[in-house]
Amino acid sequence: LGVLSDRLRTRPAQPVGGQTGRLDADHWFRGDAAFFGGVQYLASDHLILSAEVSSDAYDLETARIGFDRRSALNFGATYRFDNGATIGAGYLYGDTLALQLSYTVNPKARTGLTGGTDTAPPLVQPRAPGAVRDLGWTKQPDGRDILTLNIRDGFADQGLRLGALRVDATRATIHLRNPTYQSPAQAIGRAARVLTALLPASVETVEIIPITASGLATAKITLYRQDMEALEFSYDNAWLSYARAQISEAEPKDTAIDSHPALQRPFAWGLGPFVDFSFFDPDNPIRADIGIEAHARYEPMPGFVLSGQIKQSLGGNRDGTRLSDSVLPHVRSDVALYAAEADLTLPILTGAYFFRPGDNLYGRVTLGYLEEMFGGLSGEVLWKPVASDFAIGAELNFVQQRDFDQQFGFRDYDVTTGHVSAYYDLGNGFQTQVDVGRYLAGDWGATVSLDRAFKNGVRIGAFATLTDVSFEDFGEGAFDKGISFSVPLASLIGNSDKRSVVRTIRPTTRDGGARLIVQDRLYEQVRETHKTALNNSWARFWR
Repeated sequence: LGVLSDRLRTRPAQPVGGQTGRLDADHWFRGDAAFFGGVQYLASDHLILSAEVSSDAYDLETARIGFDRRSALNFGATYRFDNGATIGAGYLYGDTLALQLSYTVNPKARTGLTGGTDTAPPLVQPRAPGAVRDLGWTKQPDGRDILTLNIRDGFADQGLRLGALRVDATRATIHLRNPTYQSPAQAIGRAARVLTALLPASVETVEIIPITASGLATAKITLYRQDMEALEFSYDNAWLSYARAQISEAEPKDTAIDSHPALQRPFAWGLGPFVDFSFFDPDNPIRADIGIEAHARYEPMPGFVLSGQIKQSLGGNRDGTRLSDSVLPHVRSDVALYAAEADLTLPILTGAYFFRPGDNLYGRVTLGYLEEMFGGLSGEVLWKPVASDFAIGAELNFVQQRDFDQQFGFRDYDVTTGHVSAYYDLGNGFQTQVDVGRYLAGDWGATVSLDRAFKNGVRIGAFATLTDVSFEDFGEGAFDKGISFSVPLASLIGNSDKRSVVRTIRPTTRDGGARLIVQDRLYEQVRETHKTALNNSWARFWR
């Protein structure tokens, strides 16, 4: 293209070990060009044969690692199975045999066992004619105690927990905890059917208030007994029941219900294996440590949560990752040093308080060892109306870097960090988030992320962060970016389970744009029982 402009005759040199992650537009369409191309032949519905000629001389690879390209011709074959699996083989560079196995899934498609393996939900119990006028139960001295215990046991049979109960002659208000179902609408539907069998016949209005695992009351779903009785076997009962339900904010009078002494405070614990991955180290693209972890979570009073996690490493090679050469404070890049000293570690030990400071407002204060690398004090407030697709929040953290052994000591680096965050649900499962503020290395900037959540619970997203750190100071990668995904176990195993496999993959782990990791940030736990999220999952109300 030098005939068009002298600027296009020469391509700027790219030094070995230079910066990556940028567009480098000054290299485009410049310098020498050569022919390259390929052809594929569909030999059958499953088999594809490929051949190509590549003009890449691999000069950088030859200079860096002594790579030897003996031929410009490459050949390959790919066989696709009906179940989405693909196996491929190739002969490359004149001396290299390559094998590949991949599996392709469509996150919009149903996964797991068709129909699931959950037990059938209870049937709605219609009231006998005239029973609604019977108020004799209100005169029974121990009637409310008996009713509380019966509902507690009925919820337990469905994998649910009763948090609190208030009932009068015609109305019942229920605090519902859902440790089992991925879909909040499914938990609400099962609870409502249990209540039709256990509430006195005179109670027509049922208010179900979902309570998060952190003790927050996020919404109030008002249902009517006569609708439950009329719609259970209707052709379009999911839509009709949603149209007749009222979804509103949980008011202070609805949340200030004394819990019965027989209702135990939530306690959960677990023990099992763990695998910690790191990716894209030039010396070894995939590294991992394995071990055993134990975790526990207890709520001694509403909204006050104690959490802890202990990990025992059994082996791995993450300690072999290259040592950091970052010119910024090493807030994330000392992964190898943390891995080298990780034996028996205490990644998390926190006390957190969750509260409602006002209408449409939610708050969190967390103190302790917040994550593997930092501990301190974290505070957050979120404004999120029940019927709004928009939310805004603010977070402020005072933290200090932890010792490499991840036990009780601290290093001499501390920082004040925080962000203002805006969230918007774009519809069709798409959700965007913008965070603006100060990061762990003291840099200022913004993170933009876009996620898509599918109806089976699978979630895929991408993010990018730009701060006032220059590309040169940031180092390899130029700026922080990556992809994330979350796959709920329920979509794989068929039965209800709230756990998910969550991973974030970055091409490089550097110190610029690094944000604190804090358990139970407010937005995700609040939004799942608000109007848009319930609308998207209400088809499971009758499951």
